[in-house]
Amino acid sequence: MAKTKVRRISANETTARSEQVATASAVPSERVTGPAWAVWILARFPGVRYRYQSWGTTRRVVMAILLYLVALPIIPIVIAAVWYAKDPEGFKKSPLMPVLVAVIAAWLGGFGWVANQTPITDGTPMASVKSSADGETSTANSDPAATATQASKDKIATQQKSNATNGRHFENCTAAFDAGVFDIARNNASYERRLDRDNDGIACEK
Repeated sequence: MAKTKVRRISANETTARSEQVATASAVPSERVTGPAWAVWILARFPGVRYRYQSWGTTRRVVMAILLYLVALPIIPIVIAAVWYAKDPEGFKKSPLMPVLVAVIAAWLGGFGWVANQTPITDGTPMASVKSSADGETSTANSDPAATATQASKDKIATQQKSNATNGRHFENCTAAFDAGVFDIARNNASYERRLDRDNDGIACEK
């Protein structure tokens, strides 16, 4: 008669196995799901639908927002183009046609407005743009305060260093030159753009 060998599990082995199971169950899953709406958007774009699974939550949210703002407005354009190509008369008579056209026009108009924005100035009316000989543009200041009389220029002609401004605000560059002050840098408390003749960051240049 064959003897059946029974292996006794010691208390130490039981404790070790229990610790392994506890450790394994305590390890958090590294799988990132992310917001459901972000996953819904990412899963519908060919360029990212098979790549977003390895992304973290932050990247998923950012990419989903970008795709929503940039790519999704194109959908009405595609729908309108396909519809019109298949059934021009039906497209024109459909009540949805004005809606699609309005959405497309609003999106294209907004995109064009943003793309054609000019540089923002501080709103001063004296700022104008001039073209130089080499094709570069520079901003000129036509405010009379930025100019000085010849007599005041003669006063500082031989002066090598400007006197301290002490935070004073001058009526014009003539007053600044009369006080022995010139070449006021932008980081100086006395700097005012209206006194900067060529808007290069130096007011009342000598």
